[in-house]
Amino acid sequence: MDLLRVTKVDNVLLKRNGTDECLGTLHLTTNHLIFTTDQSNRELWLGYPLIHSAQLQRPPRLLTRRDGYPFSREELVTWALRGSIHIRCHHFLFLTLRFRDVKQLYDVYSSIKRAACVDSVEKLYAFDYARSQRQRNEDPGWSVYDAQKELSRMGVGSVTDALRQQGRFWRVTEANRGYALCATYPPVLAVPTRISDTTLTYAAAYRSKRRLPVLCYLHANGASMTRSSQPMVGLKQARSVQDEKIVEAILATSEENGLPPRFAGDRTNVIIDARPTTNAVVNRAVGAGSENMDHYRRCRKAYLGIDNIHVMRDALARLVEAVEAEGDRGVVERIKASRTDWLRHIGNIMVGVRTIVESMAGGNHVLVHCSDGWDRTAQLTSLAQVCLDPYYRSMQGFAVLVEKEWASFGHQFTQRCGHLGHPDKFRVTRASQPKGSEEDPSAAADASSSADSTGSETPNIQPAMAEPESEQGAGAGAGAGAGAGAGAGAAAGAGQGGSEGSYDFLQTSTSMFGRFASRAFKGVQSRISSAIQAASDNLDDADDMDPFYLYPELQPGYDPRTDSAQSSGFRLGRSKHDHETSPVFQQFLDCMFQLCVQYPTMFEFNEVFLLDLFYYAHSAQFGTFLGNSARERAKFRDRTRSVWSWMLADERRDRYINELYLKDPGMAKAAVIVPDLGFLQYWSRMFEGHDPSFASDETSSSSNSNSDSNTNSNSNSNSNSNSSTNSNTNSNSSVTAAVAAVALEPEADAKVAEDLTAKSQDAPAVVVVPSRSSSSFENVWA
Repeated sequence: MDLLRVTKVDNVLLKRNGTDECLGTLHLTTNHLIFTTDQSNRELWLGYPLIHSAQLQRPPRLLTRRDGYPFSREELVTWALRGSIHIRCHHFLFLTLRFRDVKQLYDVYSSIKRAACVDSVEKLYAFDYARSQRQRNEDPGWSVYDAQKELSRMGVGSVTDALRQQGRFWRVTEANRGYALCATYPPVLAVPTRISDTTLTYAAAYRSKRRLPVLCYLHANGASMTRSSQPMVGLKQARSVQDEKIVEAILATSEENGLPPRFAGDRTNVIIDARPTTNAVVNRAVGAGSENMDHYRRCRKAYLGIDNIHVMRDALARLVEAVEAEGDRGVVERIKASRTDWLRHIGNIMVGVRTIVESMAGGNHVLVHCSDGWDRTAQLTSLAQVCLDPYYRSMQGFAVLVEKEWASFGHQFTQRCGHLGHPDKFRVTRASQPKGSEEDPSAAADASSSADSTGSETPNIQPAMAEPESEQGAGAGAGAGAGAGAGAGAAAGAGQGGSEGSYDFLQTSTSMFGRFASRAFKGVQSRISSAIQAASDNLDDADDMDPFYLYPELQPGYDPRTDSAQSSGFRLGRSKHDHETSPVFQQFLDCMFQLCVQYPTMFEFNEVFLLDLFYYAHSAQFGTFLGNSARERAKFRDRTRSVWSWMLADERRDRYINELYLKDPGMAKAAVIVPDLGFLQYWSRMFEGHDPSFASDETSSSSNSNSDSNTNSNSNSNSNSNSSTNSNTNSNSSVTAAVAAVALEPEADAKVAEDLTAKSQDAPAVVVVPSRSSSSFENVWA
């Protein structure tokens, strides 16, 4: 509680995902932001790790009045309501908070920033949640996955099972006990029987992060799927005899005697390099690269062209901007979605999955890797196993798959999901003056004072939410009060305009250098504009009544993790935190959704199961998704709860069960499913702020939307778009008038609450766009 400046604020206006504003009470606890309202019996609980970024929009400048009289309470409330806190969450919930007191605005923002930015995993909610459960017995969720049992199920080491005879050429090794062989691999590994532990030790040195080729799945036909990281080839074309022996032994496990044939034969086995060819070649400059196929017999290499985590993060950022601009249903226009390249990236992953599935179904071995082997590799291996093995399409099997391919093999959940937060994600802007008002607020106040003295009516102050200034407008507007500030703003505008042509060139460049230069230029441009705006604001702070500069947490460069201000010098590129976050696990779940839609009778779980899993991956409520490796996770396993003990509980089975799931044993004949690359849908429900506590409402809304869209898809889409436009226009005007009433008449709070309640009752709580069938697919794009 020491991190919080305030714990409760009344009369807060909240806007959620483009819906009408509602009046309620905001509570701040150690782990959650809670909003309650009298309009409904539901509460909004938001864990701080779910906050992706936040922006404080300061009210416009408020100078002292020229006549010397103080501002009235109504004028100060109106001025404070022009400021706001805009929060974007990892699960695509967008919140806007407004307050009647500017001190409350700054107290809440400062508290959120302190609570969201922590320096240790052990300060996250998962540890407090485990203590609140007060269960002394061991969490059964941690025993869902047992490496030895899973390898035995696949037939590793089997000599008696006639259907698993090829498994006798594999063995379980304990060379990584204590993580001596590889710090990011699990302790239990499966390797060919012909390979000794000494050979493993030498081969590990040839792979990035010592992630040597090991077994992750053994198919019933003897084909194996192994995973690793990129080889350390370098410019000198280095090679490793031990690494080549491991690959050769893997290919020989499908032979009758487990030995490689004397003659090489056809290259039917595949080494999958998930990266674009250019990226793999460029990595040679830093000592890495890709396999030289002259040294790996009986296999060929395939580049999949899946972009790295930075490109995926930028694509998601563009898609989120489009979603936020559209409204509250997660719907995006087709042309806007295509510009983000999100579905193109999903398609590239599915192409790789199809390549792996078809190769292994034909009895060939596949080795999969990317750069370090814990992002794109995990996506490909886990999705391919879902397609190859019906066991992983059950709830229990899917839990085993996530634990095996993601948690135990070292996916960096804490870094990729941004659990710890970072000060760079918290920005401060300033609202512009409303259109038609004078540049100096004090002049407007004097004008209203003179109007009152002549007996005229009190002016109707409209505290409509002002949009944040653009980088160019911010510099110019902030510096309008002084000549130097105005000159700085003009210089910023000229600088941006002069570089517009070069920026377009960098944006359209398809080369890796062009993309890097584009991101670097955009980052430097943003920081220069922000510095100009801050300098312009500081020029006229002597007469500013805004208490903003009394809060050290809100100043540039302040780091709440160290409780000190860091250097605010220019940096080229992003912070390390932003550099490491990426929607890797989200893309995996998106691909799972595509498979569920294409094969609706082959999966035991439904769409809500995937949505809840995505929510819990970012909420930091369970220890399953904390840490960056199995080694880190083992340190706090006994002090946190597993997500599977919650999601696989019997009382929640009805919520996740797929009613279309077929359990007929005859399905084994069609056990292998292949992704349909011509049928990929935009997953709208992923981007509409899914919350498991509201799942019952979302499910009912989804079923209603599905039935409506199947009967009248084309006609409803046009009428819905028109009605939503009209309702938004009417609601905005009514909310503005209601806020003005709050500002001018404190005793009108009850009346405002009644008006807002009536408005909220006219619209459904959650609007879901179906995406289960081809008829509803057209509606997804609005």
